[in-house]
Amino acid sequence: MIDSSRYFYGDLIKVTAMMVFLPFILYVLYIGWKKKSRPAILHVLGWLFLAVALVPRDFPFFWRIFPTTGALFTFQKITLALSGVCITLGVSSLVYIRNPKKLINLGWLSILLILQPFYEFLGEALFPESSFRIFTEVIHVAQYGYLLTLLGLITCSSTGEKEFRKFGIVYCMMGVVFLVYPFTKAISTTLRTVDIFLGFLSSIYLLNYLLKVVKSRAGIIIPEKITPHIVEGKKVIIVDREKAKQLLSEYENFPVLAFVRGFKYPKSWNVRIVTTVPIENGISPTNLELITELCVHYMREVGEKGSPGVVYIACLEYLKLYNSFMGLLKFLHKLRDYTIIYGGRVIVEIDEKAWNERELAHLKLLEI
Repeated sequence: MIDSSRYFYGDLIKVTAMMVFLPFILYVLYIGWKKKSRPAILHVLGWLFLAVALVPRDFPFFWRIFPTTGALFTFQKITLALSGVCITLGVSSLVYIRNPKKLINLGWLSILLILQPFYEFLGEALFPESSFRIFTEVIHVAQYGYLLTLLGLITCSSTGEKEFRKFGIVYCMMGVVFLVYPFTKAISTTLRTVDIFLGFLSSIYLLNYLLKVVKSRAGIIIPEKITPHIVEGKKVIIVDREKAKQLLSEYENFPVLAFVRGFKYPKSWNVRIVTTVPIENGISPTNLELITELCVHYMREVGEKGSPGVVYIACLEYLKLYNSFMGLLKFLHKLRDYTIIYGGRVIVEIDEKAWNERELAHLKLLEI
């Protein structure tokens, strides 16, 4: 048995992370399951398998469960493989709704076949025999790290959404933490501890982002049975308040997704108040990425139940206060593209007096 004190601080961080994150992970799993968020469920299952795989091997308690090093590492390889499959499916589902073509890059996973012999070659060249044995014991951790790094790169390249790209960058960082783990463990216990701590910090951000996605979607309520309706005419409509009221009158009993500034709307609607104040069902006017995410999720979910979705935006002037016009225009064009993909209608209410001629011309070009 290896002296447990040698890896004490790194293993202490792992145990602390497991104790902190396990209730949090189970909470996200509960919300994801309740709201049928497939990406959330897959991510959480992946994180659960990862937590199980990272049990410290040098504490006596775990030696009772795994009496030999080989038994522990076999168990770890299996759980890391299951974690990798779940996280790959979870990330792929998020990437797919943004840019399905980017998933072709998953073909780079074939490098996993040569990663182990490559690492063994490096380890043999860099380390003495005693350190080389420690190095080779955890090459499977580096393979897992390569998978996370690749998923992070695919995520970053799939969209221009700032928050989603940040999500991908942190996945890349965490992947690198796992990639270098065999080296840090073979070199010194201090480097190993630092490496584990950086992984701990990365996981905090990833879980926080995942919870934000799940909670934002949890507020969207779509009945199991909805009355299908035919959307005729333009998919995107730019109208004034009176015309918007006329168009929306036929959707009073339909689960419209509305981004508004007021509070009095039909109970069947999924209303999001766009505001800088932290209120229930509130959303920041600067978070256009989250608004897009909600719209895509909504249109896909309603479409699966047999009816095109209806998105209503009644706060464009307010959004303009916090975003550049070009940024707002890019957001609307992206929303229009998703409407074409998933079907449905986007009704944008504006006050023409708040826009100059050039801006109005650009807005009218959105109508299709």
